[in-house]
Amino acid sequence: MRTRTFFGLLFALIGMCLLSCNKAVTADVNGSEIAFSHSSLLRVVESDGYTVAEVRNPWGKGVLQRYILVPRDSAVPENVPEGRLLRVPLERVILFSGVHASLLEELGAVDAVSGVCDAKYMYSDPVRDGIAAGKITDCGSSLNVNGEKVVQVNPEAIFVLPYENGGYGKLENLPFTLVECADYMETSPLGCAEWMRFYGRLFGKAEESDSLFMHICSEYEHLREIANGPDVRPSLMCELKSSSAWYVPAGESTMGQLYKDAGADYLFSSYKGSGSVPLSYEVVLDKAADADIWLIKYNSPTDKSKSSLLEEFAGYGNFKPFKAGSLYGCNTHRNNIFEATSFHPERLLKELVAIFHPDLLTDYETEYYEKLR
Repeated sequence: MRTRTFFGLLFALIGMCLLSCNKAVTADVNGSEIAFSHSSLLRVVESDGYTVAEVRNPWGKGVLQRYILVPRDSAVPENVPEGRLLRVPLERVILFSGVHASLLEELGAVDAVSGVCDAKYMYSDPVRDGIAAGKITDCGSSLNVNGEKVVQVNPEAIFVLPYENGGYGKLENLPFTLVECADYMETSPLGCAEWMRFYGRLFGKAEESDSLFMHICSEYEHLREIANGPDVRPSLMCELKSSSAWYVPAGESTMGQLYKDAGADYLFSSYKGSGSVPLSYEVVLDKAADADIWLIKYNSPTDKSKSSLLEEFAGYGNFKPFKAGSLYGCNTHRNNIFEATSFHPERLLKELVAIFHPDLLTDYETEYYEKLR
């Protein structure tokens, strides 16, 4: 009986989706374009009765997805461009990332969260409380979504993370709009943060998100100006060896840009791309044996120390910052650095400036990194 009810609801939803989505017809995007100052992947155009939001393909040419935002209390205009129709503000969504949950909490839109995947990685208190109280549905792992629970939530949109040549498995067979959150593929920290202006428009928080982003930009630019005043830029290495490879952020990644803006000489800045680069231990040692500072992130129930690192891999002891005591670690198991800084790069920039140039921010105490003993 339960299975029959599930598929009955599924087929009914498919029919409803077809009736609403077929309103869209192919047309050019006309209207007033909203200026995005840092994002390279977003284009938003306001037209008469609707807004068009395009997500460009981070891995190639063209558009990854186009969304047509229509106020939920208005009729869908005739001849709107082809795209995924969303009635805004959204009132019922499923999130795959705690980063977006924290942003919605800050924008005052967290009540729209009706379901989540990977619940154990959600750090927003209202979301955690909602899960515990049964008001927010745990839809399982993002790698193995519980389709029946997704259908029970009946979301207006599901916020997913796109990957190159990747799909969404069983979600592709369900009649729900997937909002492809490619913010993490931006090549600048402020470009990633500017996605809050797109998300704000999905939840009726355009003014709030625009104002917040302006404040973030102002603080970020102020810190970057301070950090790039000194003539001396400490040389920087980062991360740890993982199995046979040592993954470091490419020079064009958001982290590579943050290191530069914080006044460091990032020793792997010559590597192109916006993701991570796998290197051998020998290459890292050749480039960074005499680095001034070493930053690592790790996820562990217990904090790492220099001795525990040597037990994992004796080669760590060959680097100058290990010997000199300028090795800093961030334990993401107990530290929500990703949720706190993805849309607030000014917070992480301030942390990095304090580490690279402690004389510039004498009253600041680090929140995410601590020196390993």
